Amino acid sequence: MMDKESPMKTTRLLPWILFFSGMLIYVTGLWWACPLLSGKGYFLGVLMTGMFVTYAYQRAENLDQNDERFASVCQMVALITVGLLLVGVWNAPLAPIEIGLYPAAFFVCLIGQVLLLRPRQNEQNGEL
Repeated sequence: MMDKESPMKTTRLLPWILFFSGMLIYVTGLWWACPLLSGKGYFLGVLMTGMFVTYAYQRAENLDQNDERFASVCQMVALITVGLLLVGVWNAPLAPIEIGLYPAAFFVCLIGQVLLLRPRQNEQNGEL
């Protein structure tokens, strides 16, 4: 018999798995792939910028303090961050599989973060 807490534990565990697996694949893979410290710092800065803009937007949304100007700035920063990621991956000395793997890991990390920051009232109502 399954207890009633099992689905909730699973729905809280999945975002953590997505977040940490995406972050670890991204950081460790690019750490070994980039020979220069400046390249490592570039990709770490891109990850931190993406995570910060996602956190700021989700926090404002959860507190109902989100307005159009703030949302536009967050979208612009997110697009610039993704553009910097793609330009950096394109110009880095990476194997073809890594060129697709690291942006995918970046997005998995951000999806996990968004799922972690969503309002918890939905879980209390039994919604996913």
